[in-house]
Amino acid sequence: MKIATITALCFFLFSTSTTFAQSSGNLNVLFISLDDLRPNIGAYGDPIAKTPYMDQIASAGVLFNRAYCQQAVCSPSRTSMLTGLRPDETGVVDLETHFRDKVPNAVTLPQSFKNNGYLAFGTGKVFHAVPVTRDPVSWTRETQSFEDAGYALAVNKEGKGKKNSTECADVPDETYADGQICQSAIAYMEEAKAQGKPFFIGVGFKKPHAPFTSPKKYWDIYKDVKFEVSNRERPTNSPALAFHNNEEIRGYRDIPDSGPISAEKERELLHGYYACISFVDAQIGKLLDALDRLGFKENTVIVVWGDHGYHLGEQQTWCKSTNFELATRVPLIISVPDSKSKGRRTDALVEFVDVYPTLLEICGLPRNDRLSGVSLKPLLDNTGLKGRPAAFSQFVRPYKAIRKFPPTHMGYSVRTKEWRCTYWYDLASGKVVEKELYNLKADLVEKSNLAGSSRYLKTEAELAAMIEQYRIGKFVKEKL
Repeated sequence: MKIATITALCFFLFSTSTTFAQSSGNLNVLFISLDDLRPNIGAYGDPIAKTPYMDQIASAGVLFNRAYCQQAVCSPSRTSMLTGLRPDETGVVDLETHFRDKVPNAVTLPQSFKNNGYLAFGTGKVFHAVPVTRDPVSWTRETQSFEDAGYALAVNKEGKGKKNSTECADVPDETYADGQICQSAIAYMEEAKAQGKPFFIGVGFKKPHAPFTSPKKYWDIYKDVKFEVSNRERPTNSPALAFHNNEEIRGYRDIPDSGPISAEKERELLHGYYACISFVDAQIGKLLDALDRLGFKENTVIVVWGDHGYHLGEQQTWCKSTNFELATRVPLIISVPDSKSKGRRTDALVEFVDVYPTLLEICGLPRNDRLSGVSLKPLLDNTGLKGRPAAFSQFVRPYKAIRKFPPTHMGYSVRTKEWRCTYWYDLASGKVVEKELYNLKADLVEKSNLAGSSRYLKTEAELAAMIEQYRIGKFVKEKL
């Protein structure tokens, strides 16, 4: 077992080679992200979700049941996925910072494909949508953002700031951004076909991120469902630092600035979230049809991922921005042509930083040894392997996007097979100020903070040591 120390010096040593080495068999990559999607997919066992096309991809690939993001908010999570580095390595823990401020010579995932002869196209929200973070050097041409198609109804197009939190409009799919993003991705496939080149296409769908807006026909799918918030209570003995004040959802004009959200509005939010999932799933179905029509079905790797999880009222919390299981656990499905593990799932712990080296190995591209993750190809070949011993996440307080103050604390969280442990560090002193320990053997929602309990002192000490190794840039990096 080797301890790999990642230091800032490594960041400036990334290769920027433009050697055009063709991949083995010229496998294409269709890289599909969904914004704010937790594992509410039929293939993950959700009894409500209607997601036939994501289920179809899962039936042809491998579903990762214990995949975790590195930070449960858009830009840090996507940056880790696309650079193969962790938030403390990229310096990205908010929505505005660009990773090239700290690691200017980093070679991103799409950039690696571009440097090896692929057409690297991106559409929608692949990197975070703020102009400075889109990273044009990663792509064959600048990505399209589709920022002006969030609402369809006139009442939600007037004025400044956030409008209503939901919208149900009887309009075609292409009225909204995700319908347009889908058509853009299909056009890129057609361009690749015309040029006869392999492609890496990043398709960044914007839903089910709030506002929960989608065509009426997707709302109708769930018209008979009786939506209710579950697991409402915060974990007992949990520290205030672990939570936020739901500022993101309260920013919409139909949500109160303080106090409880009405039961009726909660049901509407849940209904809208699921409608948006099915809306995006239908767009994915169109992408699959295009792959088939253009003759790409048999030589295209498909990756489906949600950039982080989400709270839907559980633990008195809405949206993301926590270190809890609901915010850090993510859907991840990888489908490889002629897979030996078609339709299987694995409970092995994996992280978003593992996806980059995995795709390089699958497609036969040169390995990048300075990535912080490990290739998941062994798991794709044998889903019975154990995987890594732990997955790490982190979150800052206060979080700049919702409270405009300099950060004072960072919570580092480790997830093992049965436990989640989170230690909150004062950034000025480096001292631990709050501790959390949760047993998740029987439940995927934290219920009781066991930190400090004499019964679990040994377990907590072992997990705390792992957190400290992670915090100071030392962690175990070994092949699966």
